[in-house]
Amino acid sequence: MISLVVILALLAQAGTPPPPVPMKENRAPVAAQPAPGKEQESAEVDRLFAAVAIQGSNAELDMAELAVQRGSANEVKGFASKMIAEHKGLMDEMMPVLQHVPTSSSSERLSAADQLAMLHLQAVKPADFDQLYIMGQIGGHLQMLAAFEAEAENGTDPQLKELVRKWMPTIQAHLQLAVDTAKHVGGASPFKQ
Repeated sequence: MISLVVILALLAQAGTPPPPVPMKENRAPVAAQPAPGKEQESAEVDRLFAAVAIQGSNAELDMAELAVQRGSANEVKGFASKMIAEHKGLMDEMMPVLQHVPTSSSSERLSAADQLAMLHLQAVKPADFDQLYIMGQIGGHLQMLAAFEAEAENGTDPQLKELVRKWMPTIQAHLQLAVDTAKHVGGASPFKQ
């Protein structure tokens, strides 16, 4: 799942006006391009959110399926099964809207970070799998929640924003469930209790 820092960096780049065009002697001045406006930045939020939502949910489903197979604690297997059912429902509802949002040229099913995390989960010792999976779920759901909040506040597509607002409580509940599950598999909560 894409990092919030990457999202913010891309948004900062999108909001940077182009450098002024220098004028040369004996030439008519060349009009500078207008700086991207709020509308352009909001469309960029939609584009970035679509990429994060698609790749993040793909990663969520792949990792949850692996957890159902490799997990040893009943809490982990139960968590993973719930993630499969609910993320499939989320994507079934969002995909018709997300398909109309132009995304980057990258058509990777998973982000590079998620590909590496998946390879690590596949290779980790069985005794370490549950804790590593759940701690990754806490981080992944924090990132997904940040993406949902950015879209809800700054996106332009009204249908997409409506779906985001509808599903945001589910993402928050997944985060809380991941934190609760971490307590059962020896993971330390990243939140002060």
